[in-house]
Amino acid sequence: MIAVASVLVALPVACGPGQAGTGASPTARAAASAPQGAGGLLVIASLEGATTMSVRLVDGRGHVRASTQFAPPPLPTYSNCADILQPPVRVANGAVYFADSSGTVRRLATDGSVTQVTIFQLTSKQQALSFAVSPDGKQLIAIILSTPPLHDPPPQSLGDPVFGPGSWSLDLETATAGEAAAVVLHKSLGTTFPSPTVITGWDQFGPTATLNSAICTQNVLPSTRYNGALIHLALDGTHLDRIGGADCQPWDELVDGTVLCGSANWQSFSVRRNNGEVLWSRGAGFLQQVTMSPDGNAVASADGTVYLRNSSQTASFARTGPTPVQILGWADPGHVVTIGSDGRLGLAAPANSGLIVVALGLTITSTCQSCIPYGVSLIGTI
Repeated sequence: MIAVASVLVALPVACGPGQAGTGASPTARAAASAPQGAGGLLVIASLEGATTMSVRLVDGRGHVRASTQFAPPPLPTYSNCADILQPPVRVANGAVYFADSSGTVRRLATDGSVTQVTIFQLTSKQQALSFAVSPDGKQLIAIILSTPPLHDPPPQSLGDPVFGPGSWSLDLETATAGEAAAVVLHKSLGTTFPSPTVITGWDQFGPTATLNSAICTQNVLPSTRYNGALIHLALDGTHLDRIGGADCQPWDELVDGTVLCGSANWQSFSVRRNNGEVLWSRGAGFLQQVTMSPDGNAVASADGTVYLRNSSQTASFARTGPTPVQILGWADPGHVVTIGSDGRLGLAAPANSGLIVVALGLTITSTCQSCIPYGVSLIGTI
């Protein structure tokens, strides 16, 4: 896992005029700026114990409407670096889909019911799963990356081999919801450390994937979900169009195909249409785990900075207290979801005057509060 807390700027919660401080009623504060979307629920995943992940559906006032727990897919041992894995939780068709340690995908509905959808075969702790669900919830696609056997004995120093004899391999599987998954492509990747194709999502045009993807890192990245050229992938594994243009380094994508492209030096970005047409762009500072607002008109960095399309000024937290705050993502076009180092969730409405956090009255802690990919994360909204 990548522990990002040590490099995040410590930006505390601020309380504006007419708003209560930390001693006021969480419900009253949350009601003041609850998202005004049509029944939107935040889908929040968190690692809670060595082998347990929780998923909660949280409304705009901090109430948990449904939840479940499961054992997430394994973290393979790669090398002297931290795994970059796709989230084992996805959102589609008004429900949550999650994959467990065996590759079984289940569906959590807003009423709390859980049903099995399909099974992607995970047979080893040395496999990495990336999967996606079509927006209508009817189809699924997955890639399973398998490493060679681990070296026996295990490495004792940085120069010792991690893997024994054998090859890396990639399996592409597809499934119709409610039916068994089928392997449609098996490929040997050879014995050298690979940069494979990884499933990243499913937009209105089809499944998306990154080519030549990084699968581990020793650095904090602008995005751990997108690492490589972003393409549409046919269900038989055929590489289709490149999303965002030939020079796009993807950092985020919306279901309508709008893509956030970063510069090679991470100091600027552009928001583009699927075909590469630039909608707007901005110079930026060091960005971490960036996310795009649902309407594509703002970009947030986890460290607490929001870039607005209609303003050259950024929105950020004011220093009025000791609690560092991170941005998890977007509740709706006008609100970001935040989490404090103490696990307290909040909402903030980005504006030129800054970011004012309003507590939701819900605390979610994790065995590694700021670890990627299995700390606390906002998967999306339904």
